[in-house]
Formats: sequence, C-alpha cells, structure tokens
Amino acid sequence: MSTTDKYNLKPNSYTVSDLLSKISSLIDTCDYQLALQFAKRALNMESNNIMVLEVLGMVEIELGMFDEAKEHFLKAISINPNQGYSKYMYMGQLCEGLEAIKNFQCGVDLMIDEHKSTTSNKLSSSQDSHESLNHKISTALCSMSEIYLTDYAESKCEEYLNKALEIDPTNPEVYQLIASVRLSQQRNDEAKIALEKSLSLWINLEPGDPSIPSYDTRISLVKLLLELSQYAQALSVLEILQKEDDQVVEIWYLYGWCYYCMGQDSLQNKENQVAYWEDARDCLITCEKLYHKTESDEESILQHTQEILQTINSLDFSADDSDDYHQMEIAELKLACCGYPLFSTNSLTSVPPYASVIIGY
Repeated sequence: MSTTDKYNLKPNSYTVSDLLSKISSLIDTCDYQLALQFAKRALNMESNNIMVLEVLGMVEIELGMFDEAKEHFLKAISINPNQGYSKYMYMGQLCEGLEAIKNFQCGVDLMIDEHKSTTSNKLSSSQDSHESLNHKISTALCSMSEIYLTDYAESKCEEYLNKALEIDPTNPEVYQLIASVRLSQQRNDEAKIALEKSLSLWINLEPGDPSIPSYDTRISLVKLLLELSQYAQALSVLEILQKEDDQVVEIWYLYGWCYYCMGQDSLQNKENQVAYWEDARDCLITCEKLYHKTESDEESILQHTQEILQTINSLDFSADDSDDYHQMEIAELKLACCGYPLFSTNSLTSVPPYASVIIGY
C-alpha cells in the first residue's frame, strides 16, 4: 500500500494543501521519514511553492539533511525575499558567522515589519500574537548575540542582548544568555542573578506551557547552574527534564556530576558526602547503561562518566577524615591527568566549564 493510499489520498485526487495537512500531522508525531516522502511529492507537484519548500527544509533539518535543507530555504528566499521570516530563521541556524547574522537580521526585520503592520491594524492584531512575535524577535536576537559571543565581539553581543531584553523582558532565554555572557566575563554574582530571573519565569509553569524553554535550552541551563555551584536549582531542572524524557544520556551524566560535586563540597560531613557519592554512582551507572542501550555517540560523556565512577569506587568510605582528604587529592589528580580540571577540595567556586572542557560543545 502506498503512503497516499494509507492516508486515504487517492492518486491524482489529492492537492498540495492535502499533502501539507498530512505532513503537519506527521511532524506532530515525529514521523519525519514519512513526512519527507509527502513533502517531496508535494514539491514535485508545485516546485515553487514556498510553503512546501519551507516544510521540506524543516523536515530535512530534523533528519540531519542540512545541505538539502539549506538548498530549499535558499530557493524559498529567492522566490519571495520580502515576505515570511521563518525561512531566514532556519537559514540563520544552518549558517555560521556573518552569514548567519545576515539571515537572522533579515528575519528580524520582517518580524518587526509584521509587528508594526498588526499594531496599525487593530482588527487583525491580538495581545497573544504580539507577545508571540516579540518572543520570536527576542529569541532571534539572542541567537545573534551568541554568534558575537563566540567571535569575541563583546560590544556587539551586549548590543543585541539589550535589544532582546527591551523587546521581550519575559523571555527566560534572554536572561540565560546574559548569565552565560557574565560568566565569560567572570562576573559570577551577576550571572547568578540572571539565572534566578530566568528560572523564575518558567519553573512553576504547568508542563507543556509554550513559555517553557526547549529541552536542549534547559540542558544548557543546568550546565550554567553547575558552573555557579547552584546545585539545588540544577537538580530541580534535571527532575523536570527527567519527567519529560528519562532516556537522555546527558541528564543522567549531569545528575551524577552534580551529586559528585555536592559530595566534594561535603568533606566536613562524611555522612552527607557518602550519600551524595552513592547517588552520583547510581546516576552514572544509569548513564553508562543508557549510553550503550541507545547507541549514543557522546563519547566524551562516557569517558568522563567512567573516570568519575573509577574515582568514587576507589575511595574507602570507612577511612577516617584525614584519609578521606588524602584519597580525594589522589582522585582529583587522576581526573586532572585524564584531561579534566582540577578542583579545589575547599571550595566549589570553579565547577569545570562544560562548554570547553568536559563535553566539548
């Protein structure tokens, strides 16, 4: 049975609109392979249909077909460069450096024009649509800020951050990025304040609320919280992520790393220290099992997981406090020799930067 028969679409009787409707349903259920087949069929019917080109590009991104996606978004832009901001947003994600900035800026300009248009036409505007558009503009500006951050153009980064904050002061991603920038500037107290604000904007919302940042964004949030030794907040976010999807290798790794750091910070309370390290071991064992079960390719996470497990397993929890300290020094040295940072046993103000040292993002 063909895909069109399966979905009650008889040959030569279905339209591009019918196919787009089915593609949307398939995207909702994450059936991207079948969505790809329908999108290609729609493109064969109308090769210059911008909606088809954009939805095909979206599906190709989900399937890791980035060159193909870029080709289709570029074609959509060439057909109608002055309407529709989405294609520019996707192109911004697919490009790097100034090329990405150029595409994001085009998309932002079109969104601002749309915002002005709906504001002047009261019949077609609504509070929800304004807020949604402001959020999209703000998020796009954050993406532009991140590019300048990686290119060490601090003044430009700050400029776009300020614009993003002005347009949508309720966007948690803006405050999260501010925290990341302040960390890079070694202004940790300001970074903590920004993360507290970011968390306050979504942490108590009902599951599924559209204002909650994406799963990946919250993973990044956990890493920032750990860099700032905000362990309780990191665990709160990890618990939410676990409820949404407990088959993600990285959340169990971050759980384990968090508990390991908490144990390291409890050298004066042996009972707490042992409890934290036992929790760390349980989480890291889960991480290791899930890594193999899901055939993950995140080798750096597996490597560090195994190093921490080896360190924990090498410690004698029955030893006295002085032995504990000595063993901890040895364990730290082992981790440092394997390419991981050396921490202070007296302070946890320097949790290793995941972005460059541990995971390599």
